[in-house]
Amino acid sequence: MTMNSDSKNLNAPSDGLLEHLERALISGRMNRRGFMRAATAAGFSSVGLSALADELDAIRANQNERSAKVLSAYDYVVVGTGSAACALVGRLATRKDASILMIEAGDWDTAPSVMDPSVWFTNLGTERDWKDVALAAPSTNNRAIPEHMGRVVGGGSSINATIWARPFKADLEYWGNASGDRAWGYESGLEIYRRMESWQGAPDARYRGKNGPVWCQPAKDPHPVAPAMLAACRALGYPVLNDLNGAREESGIGFALMNQIICDGRRQSMARSYLYPVLARPNVTVLVNTHVDRLTFSGTKVTGVQIATAGGVKNISANTEVIVSAGGINTPKLLMLSGIGDEAQLRQHGIKTLVNAKEVGRNFQDHILHGGCIWEPKEHIPHRNSAANAAGFLKSQASLASPDINLVQIELPYASDVIGKEYSPPPTSWALCAGLVAPKSRGEIRLSSANPADRPVVDARFMSHPDDVKALAFGIEVCREIGNSSAMKDFVKREVAPGKTLTGKAMEDFIRNGATTYFHQSGTCRMGKDAEAVVDSKLRVNGVQGLRIADSSIMPRIAGVATMATCALIGERMADILTERG
Repeated sequence: MTMNSDSKNLNAPSDGLLEHLERALISGRMNRRGFMRAATAAGFSSVGLSALADELDAIRANQNERSAKVLSAYDYVVVGTGSAACALVGRLATRKDASILMIEAGDWDTAPSVMDPSVWFTNLGTERDWKDVALAAPSTNNRAIPEHMGRVVGGGSSINATIWARPFKADLEYWGNASGDRAWGYESGLEIYRRMESWQGAPDARYRGKNGPVWCQPAKDPHPVAPAMLAACRALGYPVLNDLNGAREESGIGFALMNQIICDGRRQSMARSYLYPVLARPNVTVLVNTHVDRLTFSGTKVTGVQIATAGGVKNISANTEVIVSAGGINTPKLLMLSGIGDEAQLRQHGIKTLVNAKEVGRNFQDHILHGGCIWEPKEHIPHRNSAANAAGFLKSQASLASPDINLVQIELPYASDVIGKEYSPPPTSWALCAGLVAPKSRGEIRLSSANPADRPVVDARFMSHPDDVKALAFGIEVCREIGNSSAMKDFVKREVAPGKTLTGKAMEDFIRNGATTYFHQSGTCRMGKDAEAVVDSKLRVNGVQGLRIADSSIMPRIAGVATMATCALIGERMADILTERG
């Protein structure tokens, strides 16, 4: 993937110093007094600084103490700290009688590149990323495609773009029907979102909440190419809306400025929204830089987890339940390592089968982001916010229940490896990218060995279904129609890629060569009411006791939007279920 950044030096005080100081305070390398002195000397306003210092100091003191004295048992053991896990623990921690341990393989989320949303893509491929890669396949012209996934507190909400997009009505209605539980349906989900949000845009009593933990706002001070794109859509007859998370949820169709979890220029991840407010509590412990190797059992009851520490292997018990929130790749991996999976596959790695659950790891889905349709501008204007401020959804066929195409305007020359090499877009270019958000192709996660340290096999099979290629061809044509329209002329010197109308094999190659993903791995431990489903509507893993899953892996069908907000909904539902509200 090619994505050149025109951001300023992260070492400049205005771009990263406060984040560096936060990290030093949380890690214990600096005390509160030193934090205050350094921050005020750097020119930061003292207004709110003292409260921030108090909060971070309390978090540091509590978490350092608790992680240094890890108990042998907790009421709840949560594997992972991604979006769903943060929402779950943020809610569950209010139960003072419940002790909670969260286990994160990565580190804290205080790196400057995490907190600065304008450089989110610089986290990809670093220690904050699991660095998985989908197998090369003919359907992607034998290209191996990276599947980035957060390995840091906050998970994907800390390293991916800051888009807050709620699922379509059709998505949640499908989930409600697939699970046999209307609590997963649209009206229930809408009620939860109103509870979750602190919406900073125009009031909307039906669709928006204003007193919740999640700060979200329309793209603030967007790059001028974003409103120009919306004007182009309007002139071409595509619907332009005030809010992509309002009435759009009902029909799914329309373009608007994005909702973003950015406050005062800083990322407001699900960790910052849900987890940080409870990290000073005595009943919450977050253990970072710790890998969960396997689940432990007594018969078919899950009793806890086995973790790898510097001092060796250690078991931690769960008095009530273990909740796995490790994501669409790591969750099925952990289940298979623990003996829950397809018996034929487990036998190949010498793993004793506890539950012959053939669908663990199957039904893998991700959104395809084509990289891309690219234009060179007449004048370079540096990107703003998360470098993507306007987007929209369309149906490639009118008969579809919900959109299958997402168009995203990106203020950088977003290109796959092959497209970048073939077209060599100038670094000042911008892109309009077609995304496939209702893929018909299905892949699979398999173990590569019985060693927990080894990454699993990601056999994504992207665009192996011919309808996926047809849908993306439609999206690319719409991108070119919008980008080359008269409303965009002030921002276009020339069309770089593809630069001409493509048909037949040329279009197919452009699609397969340009395929990347949104990093929305889903579906590998699907929820359902049928006997083959991995979890039921209460997110209990079928065939065992004391084990639930709360993350993107439980999606029966991937939601047609960026999945962070949907994962937060899953975490909220899990909290409702555990507190007997759901």
